[in-house]
Amino acid sequence: MVSLALRTIRTRRIGFAGSFLAVLVAVTLISACVIMIQSGLLATPEADRFGATAAVVRADPDLRVRSDENEEKVPLEQPPRLTRDQLAKLRTVPGVEAVITDSPFYAQAVGRDGAPLAGGKEGEGPSWGHAWDAARLTPFKLSRGRAPQADDEVVLDADLARRSGARPGSTVQVVTREGTRRFRVSGAVSRALPSQAALFFTQRTADRLARTGGAADFAGVLGRPGTDRALDERLRGSGLDVLTGDPRARAGAPETAEKLRYSTELFGPMAGIGGFLAVFVIGGTLGLSILQRRREIALLRAIGTTPWQIRRMIAVEAVLLAALASVPGYVLGIPLAHLLRAVLTDQGLAPPEFAVQAGPLPFLVAGGSGLVLALVSAFTAVRQASRIRPAEALRETAGPRRLVTVPRLLLAVVTLAGSFAILGLTQHLGGEVGVAFLALVALLMMAATGLLAPVLTRVLEPPAGALVAAVTRTTGWLAHAGSKVAVRRVASSAAAIMISVAMAGYALLVTAVLNDTTAAQGRERVVADRILIPRDGDGLAPGVADAALRLPGADAVSPVTGTMFVSSVLGSPETVLAQAVDPATAGRVLDVKFREGGWDALNSQGTVLVSRTHAGSHGWHAGSRVQGWLADGTRAELRVGGVFDRSLGFADVVFSRAALAGHLRDGLDDAVLVRARPGQDAVLDRALNGLARAEPSVQVVDRAEYAGATETSIEQNLTGTYLVLAVLVAFTAVSLVNTLVMGTAARGREFALLRAVGASRRQVIRMIGWETVIAMAVGVLLGTVIACIVLAGANGALSGSMRLSGLPMPLYPLVLAGVAVMSLAASTLASGVALASRPVDALAGARE
Repeated sequence: MVSLALRTIRTRRIGFAGSFLAVLVAVTLISACVIMIQSGLLATPEADRFGATAAVVRADPDLRVRSDENEEKVPLEQPPRLTRDQLAKLRTVPGVEAVITDSPFYAQAVGRDGAPLAGGKEGEGPSWGHAWDAARLTPFKLSRGRAPQADDEVVLDADLARRSGARPGSTVQVVTREGTRRFRVSGAVSRALPSQAALFFTQRTADRLARTGGAADFAGVLGRPGTDRALDERLRGSGLDVLTGDPRARAGAPETAEKLRYSTELFGPMAGIGGFLAVFVIGGTLGLSILQRRREIALLRAIGTTPWQIRRMIAVEAVLLAALASVPGYVLGIPLAHLLRAVLTDQGLAPPEFAVQAGPLPFLVAGGSGLVLALVSAFTAVRQASRIRPAEALRETAGPRRLVTVPRLLLAVVTLAGSFAILGLTQHLGGEVGVAFLALVALLMMAATGLLAPVLTRVLEPPAGALVAAVTRTTGWLAHAGSKVAVRRVASSAAAIMISVAMAGYALLVTAVLNDTTAAQGRERVVADRILIPRDGDGLAPGVADAALRLPGADAVSPVTGTMFVSSVLGSPETVLAQAVDPATAGRVLDVKFREGGWDALNSQGTVLVSRTHAGSHGWHAGSRVQGWLADGTRAELRVGGVFDRSLGFADVVFSRAALAGHLRDGLDDAVLVRARPGQDAVLDRALNGLARAEPSVQVVDRAEYAGATETSIEQNLTGTYLVLAVLVAFTAVSLVNTLVMGTAARGREFALLRAVGASRRQVIRMIGWETVIAMAVGVLLGTVIACIVLAGANGALSGSMRLSGLPMPLYPLVLAGVAVMSLAASTLASGVALASRPVDALAGARE
């Protein structure tokens, strides 16, 4: 069987080349994904803020939720702090020479142009304040001046000192949670961190601004060699983390660690979806290759070859395909990974520290995946051919009596039923969680449609072919006649087109509906006349809302603060966006469209408002009891006081500000919404502009500008999703071209016979073009049906009504046009190659 497989590969070069390309593209995609995952896991911040320590100790930053079977971890927005007793315990560990605490807090210097100075080389990072003692942890050393001694003194890092123009003895404005005030610069240090800015204050000032109460976020331990091991042994099982090396560096640069986590997590789903698609892409090309070899397989069966031997021969071919594709696929995956990395860093989604790191692991994973995918696809494709009875062999080659086998039909029905079951689940879950599950719906529908492609093509080809025959002459009639006879060949092309259309449709329609619905809800929700938002900062000091309330022309002022809430869905912890609002004024500036209850419900202790989608997924309604965890890990027993509609881009759970006052440390507001008194808009604008001049961290925008900024933020947040979907769509497009070229180029004998009976070269090419049009009609129709089902599902999950609205008409037709151009170009090119030989030579070289 091995030698027979090798001889088959040599004589069936076109079929082998098509199957090889399918496996190659799949291995390349998986290789790039694994390289990106490995690169993200191995990347570390450029500088270690705790580099001078033997180890850093912190409380466990994750919420641990236990279920019956396992324990899941959820990162907390406000991790617990080290207590005084825990800090004292650290000092008793052998080898510890000093324990220096660090509790970073929001502090931002104001530049010479009056704008707050962000941190990092790119000027987009956070800016943190620290106690001066924490400078020893890096270490930061004074290059000018002295350490801060008075409560109104500050030391700046080298980059801030340069950009602000400050020097020892001068003053600089600093924005903190207490507002904007001037500090005297007592000194500057000799370095700056690459991803964040650092300002150093006296211990008393830092404790007040960080609101530590004697606790600490981090404890940097200075000690003798081996101290880290002693700490690890002493603190094991205490709920404290002892960090050294790369984990320590990530803890000191959370902004870099978060980007690395995000950019790494993108590629797990991408590899999974790509592998799922690859099964059908490779299976389609192998199936087409085997279809072209049915006479050979039938003859082998007629001379006594067993089904097991046929399967083994195809398995050997699949192994050879995977082996030959693994090395070039891995090599091609490296530049693809570099391209993905470049896009992520250019968009600010990955930090500069994210460097592509290839190695043996991605090669082994990608090669192994290619082998598994090829074997699974080969077994599926050869199943029917290997079961032909010897007595029926030659008759079977003339045309299969059954388009699909019973197991294949049952698998398709089960897959289709599963897709509709998950579609129903998306409507129950609702919101962005429900939309996320639509990817699985689309994949399962593509799988079921691919399995049923021969049957669906048999049903849809007659009307499509008749239309082609009606509008054309001889070539259209020939295309229709040939398509009726070669249903499986047309089905292979139609399935490839269907996958491309459905994948592109999913990528385009779901993201468009999510963007449009979120933006529309934002425009309808905010009814304030003016909104105060941070200017290049993390938030607004609480005093900004108080100052706005005192301004002439202000009728209602309501600050909003974003946070997180952890509940559970399907037995697993679910982190959702939450907001803290003032129930007395929120209704004057926000219209969230209540279905039950209202803002007044928040005046009752332990009461929250929940979104329609979140309430629906949990079966909640007004009066329901809710259990969950707050941003600092505090367990909360709550009651639902109301259910509202317009939650996208806002929150799934809304608290009163008073309820979260002790659980949000920084005390910063995300925005302050202001409503003007009737006829007082101009008066209010002048007053707000004056406030913005006095508070450098404040920017004033109107409702339209705020909506535009929100839409821009939505687009930026979806950039990573767009990248993943674009790569997957490109993968299906390459597979489409490969399938069409493979199906056309192997028909040299058929084309030669047409030429021999008088058909011109142009007529044959036209016939192939019309055959492609028939396959396109079937594939586009099936792909569009899947895309429309997903579109309706997205609308249902987001708005509660499954409807076909939000179809981006200028873009979707362009997708179909692109598929048409690729399909026609591929088939025309392949037919041109197949017609390059003279008919006599082609017939003489044809092999039966």
